Amino acid sequence: MKTIVRRALGVVLALGVTAGVLSGCGQADPVQEVMGYSSSTVLFTVNGKDVTAGDYFFWLANQMDSAASYLSMFTEETDQNSIWDTVIDETQGTTAGDSLKQSAQLQAVAYSIIAAKGEENGYTYTDEDKAAYQEEVVTVKEQLGGEEAFQTWLKSSCTTEEGIEHISSISYINDHMAHGMFRDGAEAAPTAETLTAYADTNDLLCAKHILLLTKDMTTNEAYSQEQKDAQLAKAQDLLAQLQAVTDPAQLETKFDELMNANSEDSGLAANPDGYTFTAGEMVEPFETATRALAPGQISDIVESDYGYHIILRLDPAQVEAVREKWETAHMSELTQQWVEEAEIETTETYDQLSAKDFYEKLTAYRTSLTETTESESTDTQTDAQTEGSDTQTEGTDAAQTDGTDAAQTEGTDAQGTETGEAGEAAGGEGTDGEAAGGQDGADAGAGEDAPADGATEETPAP
Repeated sequence: MKTIVRRALGVVLALGVTAGVLSGCGQADPVQEVMGYSSSTVLFTVNGKDVTAGDYFFWLANQMDSAASYLSMFTEETDQNSIWDTVIDETQGTTAGDSLKQSAQLQAVAYSIIAAKGEENGYTYTDEDKAAYQEEVVTVKEQLGGEEAFQTWLKSSCTTEEGIEHISSISYINDHMAHGMFRDGAEAAPTAETLTAYADTNDLLCAKHILLLTKDMTTNEAYSQEQKDAQLAKAQDLLAQLQAVTDPAQLETKFDELMNANSEDSGLAANPDGYTFTAGEMVEPFETATRALAPGQISDIVESDYGYHIILRLDPAQVEAVREKWETAHMSELTQQWVEEAEIETTETYDQLSAKDFYEKLTAYRTSLTETTESESTDTQTDAQTEGSDTQTEGTDAAQTDGTDAAQTEGTDAQGTETGEAGEAAGGEGTDGEAAGGQDGADAGAGEDAPADGATEETPAP
């Protein structure tokens, strides 16, 4: 089942939405600016708890951006607005816009329930969570291009700094609940048989390996035959040491010792407990050899394009990554159950809400922000150029006056002194004016950084 509760900050990295030139200034209420009413406006209640426009519109914007991004691959831009009116359920008369409105509501409902269940069971947003969140913010700002671009994304996503942290805090609470409710000793903790069955159902394989390379990973050039022979001899020696271990309970300990001392896998530091993977995620010889092993068994020497592998297949019931995947899936199933059982009462404001109307207003809002920023940038650059020209003219006039007075310097000393001071003042003002103009131009241009594309993380093939 799809994970219901997601990291809110992950949305900006997963979707390349929102132009980087939007204005990020100020802490205005984006819901007010888009819809005409405050973000504190209650749209519906979940088991008696309010869900506001500020809680909801972030998810609706996200849902519609995702749909628009997908539809753009098949639809002309001029036709996309009409897509929201397309009936996708003839029986209910449900349009695409209605479906997205409901999907966003379910997302907001899930978050409301998780927050309530966390409070009920003593799970909180801890100081450690806040520190981790701030690290996430730093990463997102870097991905987007800086503070201004981050503020831009917040506004164009119909949320604020406080709003996005509130949403993100619930995902941390969700993680705490998943760990606390399903860990050993808890009533709902999975058994070894449950985890093994989960791994089998989802085709999850777990393995560690010792890799001795047969090519230069920097240049991708193959080793010489002499180097390959040396690596093979070393692999055979390591395998012999492992095969000499007669106590199965000591095999993984010995394997870890040799792996940490000899493996040339660049992914070892990030995966010290091995890899959890499914079909197609590893190179074929590695996957095939792993499937041929029973948990606790080691392979013979396996050759791939990378080099020589010695593989230890792991018991999935003992692998933390499998347990975490099970917890996430089980928590999603439980949350789905809570959502289905929830008592939801909508307000008139929500009932009259049109997803199509919201997205048209949001798009217009984003466009207005873009135009405002571009206008401000142009005006600032023009002012800077004008100011520079004025100060240059003033400096020239002063210099000419100073020169004329200097030619007549034998006349009146006081007059020469006054003129010299005026020329000095004008020259200084001209210098300051040029500096100010240059800085204004730099500041105006700083708002034009575009956000980076969404980053993805994948397990490196050994």
